[in-house]
Amino acid sequence: MKQFTEMPGDRTASAFAYSAAAVGVAGVLTLGAMYAVEVPKGGPFVFGAINDATGAVFNVLVIPVILQVHKRLPQAPWTEPLKWVTVAACAAGATSSALLVLKVLGFEPSTAISVAAIVIQGVWFLVAHNRLLHVEDFPNGLAKLGRFIGGALLTGLPVAGLGFLIPGPEWLRYAVMGAGFVAGASSWAAWPYWYFKAGRFLSHKAAVHPAGDVRPEPA
Repeated sequence: MKQFTEMPGDRTASAFAYSAAAVGVAGVLTLGAMYAVEVPKGGPFVFGAINDATGAVFNVLVIPVILQVHKRLPQAPWTEPLKWVTVAACAAGATSSALLVLKVLGFEPSTAISVAAIVIQGVWFLVAHNRLLHVEDFPNGLAKLGRFIGGALLTGLPVAGLGFLIPGPEWLRYAVMGAGFVAGASSWAAWPYWYFKAGRFLSHKAAVHPAGDVRPEPA
């Protein structure tokens, strides 16, 4: 196992990453429960409200993780703008979800803001991790997972939208929408797992010893 260089702030970001992973799993489960149980019945959308609340918390928790991982990107003219646009999107997503839970903001504008925030985070995952694949001091598997999350999301959403808009037989529209939803859902389901793996990476719990075995670092 390769030992990666520790940077200031890694262990704090690791705690946020583990928390984001736990909240993200809760978000995925409540979203699935909402569509499986509440949407067919037309309510009462308790799972939906919980999902909105977890979305707000999740978007706050991921900001320190994104900032810490972003430090490992080689500097380029686009890296700083991408970082701050992504952080702003997370903050906007958190705010819109919280305002929806508090019934200050309506469902439609809140959903539009949340989807935009998710898309921007998807761009960060795809672009940043495509670059991190070539950074020696970053886990290759984590970079590949991040790139998959961004690519699947940015492919799935337009395909699902195309299926909704295209004319033609109903079976074709549903097939196209289904393909888009599968891609988007796989990205959404993998999202918390990336934060779990990021938490492990940033915690630097394992050290490689000369004998080649992996032992826990002393506390």
